[in-house]
Amino acid sequence: MSRTIRIAAAQMGTTNKWDSREATITRMLHLLQEACNQGAQLVLFPEIAFTTFFPRYLIFDNDELESWFEHGDIRTADNTRALFDAARELSVDICVGFAEATDDGQHFNSCVYYHATTGSILCKYRKIHLPGDKEPLPDPNAVNQLEKRYFLPGNLGFNAFRVPGLVSSDQPDPIFGMMICNDRRWAESWRVLGLQGVEVVLEGYNTNANAPVFWGISADMKPEEAEELSLFHHKLVLQCFSYTNATFSVSAARCGLDDGKYPLIGGSMIVDPEGRTIAENKTVADEVIIADCDLTLCRAGKKRTFDFARHRRIEHYGRITAQTGVIEPPLLTDSPEDSIVKSNIKRILLVNPNSSKFITDNCLAIVKPTLSPDVQVDGFTAPVPAPTAVEGVLDAVMSTATTIRAILSQTDQYDAFLVTCYSDHPLIRALREELSAPVIGIMEASLFAARTVGNRFGVVATSSRSTVLHEDAIRHYGFDRFCVGVESCGLGVLGLDNQDEGVVLQAMSEAATRLVEKGADTITLGCAGMAKLKGVVEEAIGEDVQVVDGVVAGVHHLIGMIRMGSKTAKRGVYTSSREGRMARKQDFL
Repeated sequence: MSRTIRIAAAQMGTTNKWDSREATITRMLHLLQEACNQGAQLVLFPEIAFTTFFPRYLIFDNDELESWFEHGDIRTADNTRALFDAARELSVDICVGFAEATDDGQHFNSCVYYHATTGSILCKYRKIHLPGDKEPLPDPNAVNQLEKRYFLPGNLGFNAFRVPGLVSSDQPDPIFGMMICNDRRWAESWRVLGLQGVEVVLEGYNTNANAPVFWGISADMKPEEAEELSLFHHKLVLQCFSYTNATFSVSAARCGLDDGKYPLIGGSMIVDPEGRTIAENKTVADEVIIADCDLTLCRAGKKRTFDFARHRRIEHYGRITAQTGVIEPPLLTDSPEDSIVKSNIKRILLVNPNSSKFITDNCLAIVKPTLSPDVQVDGFTAPVPAPTAVEGVLDAVMSTATTIRAILSQTDQYDAFLVTCYSDHPLIRALREELSAPVIGIMEASLFAARTVGNRFGVVATSSRSTVLHEDAIRHYGFDRFCVGVESCGLGVLGLDNQDEGVVLQAMSEAATRLVEKGADTITLGCAGMAKLKGVVEEAIGEDVQVVDGVVAGVHHLIGMIRMGSKTAKRGVYTSSREGRMARKQDFL
């Protein structure tokens, strides 16, 4: 009935730039054997374990750079095979970090879990949170951290996995997760694994003992003070996040004094699900840290304090996936006059339901010069997995599901919402159902504007497929008898940005000219990505024909609705379905 696993962290001390690979792997084999002698079933090795931590160096020679990476199958490559062969012979699983060069020339900071019984790699992880910079620091004496220069951000996600054979056969196989070094500082890393029921998190690292420039603290700190702070931060996150995700964590350091001048912290440790350290290093040299981990201790936290299914409130977590950098709230002031001005600000959220941020940025750039001081327009770009472009029904449905989940927690901060997809996008009606604030899409807004300033309009569309969809939407909106037609410029949404600019401008101008020849006195631009090209179209068709950009038209339509005090009607089709969902116990938003 036991679910206890004996796990070892194989801490590795100083590894110099000039140390041979043979010498380093010999040390790793000794650590593996020592852990095996103490009954370890699993041994964790550090980040980039087979060499020194080369991202501290500025390397220009490509052959030299490639020599630090592992190529081919890590289990059978000449430089690493001995470790995996020994693990197989000893029947001890290993998790080991290394610099990975893929067959197609990409480079990652990676680790693998090797299952000794089957000789297979159960899981590979590639480091996601790369610290430091691409370029060296201006201070020649500073310790560089150039992982962004040498590695791509990981592309495999934080995936938990089960490991067979570690506990008795009548018990479920334990659930493991992996992260590397800087990942441990990010709550998101742990929570994604926690949401998969992780019971043991494995984490190898190389952490500077004296590089305060990376911590936002004074660069004048004394070395011993810097090392103490670095070690404190390391232990803090491991103990905190082990507790908040009810999981064991095992960390293995590469430590010591590399090259006689680069100090790295120790701190190899094993932490239980209550955040208590149950084993830790005694030196900053090669050392085995080992403990018995009773996985039944994870149950209390997972079933009570951190029972995610009962206690998490994801409707309020939208900001976590909706934005990366900080967006501060407006400044407050003691001036009564300024307070009145602030309270009268009209706030509109420009919602881009695809994940291409350049479209959001272009829309904001076009709109902001047209705004009065009492209007604020913020941009929102749908997070992945929203499609990068909405060019069909499935794209629209996927983008709606992703976007509405991401923004609902922020909607109380805004007075109106503009959906910047030129279509009868389902997000428009979805937001109208859930919100009382006015909502409009840029297509509908452009048609209202076109009928205000002209008698007959035409639409410049992107692809031939969008031409058909736009014609259907125009009929739905009831404007078909005023429309002379929809002309495609033969480009996809993303083509507006990545195609040759001359080709794009010519295609749009020719499409607009054809519409004018059909009798249009007003042209609407049928994609948010066209907004920045409005002037070129105006020049091509002459000053007597009006060109309407739906983004600007939509923002000012909404400003009028706000000033009128208008809300979305809730008696009919836009009545929220929330009560029905709750009654069905389907609060999936």
